[in-house]
Amino acid sequence: MIEVTAIPALRDNYIWLLAHGPQAVVVDPGEAEPVRRHLMHGHYHLDAILLTHHHTDHTGGVAELLASHAGPPPVVYGPPGVLPDLPVRTVGEADRIRLWPALELTVLAVPGHTLDHLAYRGSGLLFPGDTLFSAGCGRLFEGTMEQLFAAVERLGCLPASTRTYPAHEYTLANLAFAAGLEPDNALIAQYADRATNAQMRQQPTLPTSIQLEHDVNPFLRTREPTVRTAAERHAGRTLGDPLEIFSVLRQWKDTSTCTLTLHRGPP
Repeated sequence: MIEVTAIPALRDNYIWLLAHGPQAVVVDPGEAEPVRRHLMHGHYHLDAILLTHHHTDHTGGVAELLASHAGPPPVVYGPPGVLPDLPVRTVGEADRIRLWPALELTVLAVPGHTLDHLAYRGSGLLFPGDTLFSAGCGRLFEGTMEQLFAAVERLGCLPASTRTYPAHEYTLANLAFAAGLEPDNALIAQYADRATNAQMRQQPTLPTSIQLEHDVNPFLRTREPTVRTAAERHAGRTLGDPLEIFSVLRQWKDTSTCTLTLHRGPP
């Protein structure tokens, strides 16, 4: 049985801790101290660190975790060049990481947000980093719109039941944007209520699922007539294929100011 725990970090990050008995793995430790507290509290041994991409809010705690760890150091997995001054076991598309007998993860290359971006999936779990958020997706920093669209579509093709653990608490802001596109989508409204209640209790809105994202995430709903109509109204022109709709939505979201109640910070 794999237990997954959200460790809040920085302004709005989540570091995901996977535990199997006394063994633990963390995904994208942007800072070390919250991880160290959880390891001590749970009496865990840190076996591995998984990195999705090179941004500091996902890697900033790695050096301290390695330096402060007693016993055999955890193995750090990540894309080429992610932390050039630290020992990293480079992984890429279709590589498999055998963490424990109970957990093997497959690496997916999903460039777009960054060129080096990876996701990790296995045992019905997905760690998409900043490629896929709940009701949203990552901004473009290095890749092309075509790459980001392909990456989001690829993750959207995973089994509907896949439990998905994005790296940021952006759900409410993303749902505000989604509700503006599809004001009559009852599933968006229901999810917004649940997410608001979770945040009022100081609980994460995550994980999500691939099925839920197909229901509420406009970046996975570019083939829906309601999303097309909203995107065309915003663009002031007729749009073509889903990639063009996705591009309009991503550029629109980059400048959007619509919000619900935010807990820890904007996307």
